[in-house]
Amino acid sequence: MSFCPKCRYEYQSGVMVCPDCNETLVDHLQPTAVVAQSPDESWVAVGAVRSTVKAELAKGSLDSNNIPSVILSTSFGAYGKFADYSSQHPLSSGNGNIIMVPREYREEAEILLEGILGDHYEPPGVRET
Repeated sequence: MSFCPKCRYEYQSGVMVCPDCNETLVDHLQPTAVVAQSPDESWVAVGAVRSTVKAELAKGSLDSNNIPSVILSTSFGAYGKFADYSSQHPLSSGNGNIIMVPREYREEAEILLEGILGDHYEPPGVRET
């Protein structure tokens, strides 16, 4: 087995370069430091998805592109500074996940998420009718 040092995807033996990242694969990955991220007023919602699996896929894609992100589950209800966004979003009924990034990554994140999630992506401000 070999691994991409950038996206951390595992490949079968014989593959030498990650087809997505164009990085030379390595035999072992270095452990990564986990840094807890807590959104504050500098973070913005870039969209939402209903599926937790799709939300994790979105977060993984953002992480692979060095975009910090967090997923807020509406299953538990939003509070504080995020309650306003959550209460106005179509997924506020407790059936979804809101994806947030620092404001400076907003445009890049929205483009990336739309491309990866397609019809599963709900940009901010979209309401079901």
